[in-house]
Amino acid sequence: MRRALAIFFVFISFQVSGQGVLDWWDQLHNYPDAAGPDRSRYINLSPGYLGPNAMIMPSLPNMTIDNEFWVQALGQTHAGNGDKTQNFFLKGNFPLARDRVMLYITSVPYETWEVTPETRDERRMMGLGGKGGNTGDVAYGVIFKVFRENHWLPFNFGFRLHTKTTTGGNLTNARSTDNSLYQWEGNFSKTLMEKEEEKLLLKASLGFVTWQTNKNRLPGGSNHNQNDAPYYGFGVEYLNRSWLLSSDVVGYTGYLGNRDYPHFFRTQVQYRFNRLALRTEYNYGLQSWDWNTFSLGVRYYILELLD
Repeated sequence: MRRALAIFFVFISFQVSGQGVLDWWDQLHNYPDAAGPDRSRYINLSPGYLGPNAMIMPSLPNMTIDNEFWVQALGQTHAGNGDKTQNFFLKGNFPLARDRVMLYITSVPYETWEVTPETRDERRMMGLGGKGGNTGDVAYGVIFKVFRENHWLPFNFGFRLHTKTTTGGNLTNARSTDNSLYQWEGNFSKTLMEKEEEKLLLKASLGFVTWQTNKNRLPGGSNHNQNDAPYYGFGVEYLNRSWLLSSDVVGYTGYLGNRDYPHFFRTQVQYRFNRLALRTEYNYGLQSWDWNTFSLGVRYYILELLD
């Protein structure tokens, strides 16, 4: 009997403590009166109110189509916006038709993060400590080359279809969207200089991004269930036998105006020897993209797709 009573009181104590663990959050955010009983709907699904891996913009393609199978692993650190995040970033390239079609897949398998109390409260995060770890999203895209430079048009032209999945976790701490994102683009590139083992080209992109939001009418929130944004990018790329140097500015502008206009300046440097390449990237955040990101890692080339 004593054992049964002890178990009962322990159970009751866990119930009481569990009910009180979010009292601070309920009072701070006027829960449930502000936006209803679903706590996840209090999170603003907008780039400026989420973690740096929630709505990643893919790299700007050069529309020459990479005919090699390769895999890439980077370590990344993000700092800014009251948020410090570290994560692994994986990418694979899979050519499907030589000089015509390629598929890529990216993943953030794990991230660790720590935010300031001010950022925690602004994002309505539910973890009082403001730090933790979780998995990120898997994303993929297909690039189709339509016109080859100086055949029908004086530049390369093609399309990209990009989407992210909902594999990312920890929506309650504003680390992911738990919703899909879709991106459609027309991509251009023009060769400025080309020698036997050397090339310099310009590249540009125009497109459209759409994603689901939380309709919560809260500050920084949304009056709609969907946000749409024109996407654009411009860059320059230099390649020779061993080196790849690339810089670009990319971004999109949503119509809600709730920090939904992320832009950044990105620089990529790669040195390749045989099948292995060393790679580094630096992304400087602009406008509502307030993180500066440094990446370092390797890319391994497996084989080239033949005709």
